[in-house]
Amino acid sequence: MLCALLAAGSLVVSFLLLSFGIPFFFVFLFLPLIPFFGRDTRIKRCPICGWETSGDELYCPYDGTPLA
Repeated sequence: MLCALLAAGSLVVSFLLLSFGIPFFFVFLFLPLIPFFGRDTRIKRCPICGWETSGDELYCPYDGTPLA
């Protein structure tokens, strides 16, 4: 919901700036998408203890089990 509200607001601001001759259309159009850039959604979980990480760890720091 918040993303849609930000997108609509950025379109309104972009239209107003474009109507005054300021060409910032694409900057304001993609502003709501900035939080999603670089987001890593891979979550690794230890099958033994359930420890979770989104980092580069290959093994669980608690029991040494390979992360799935």
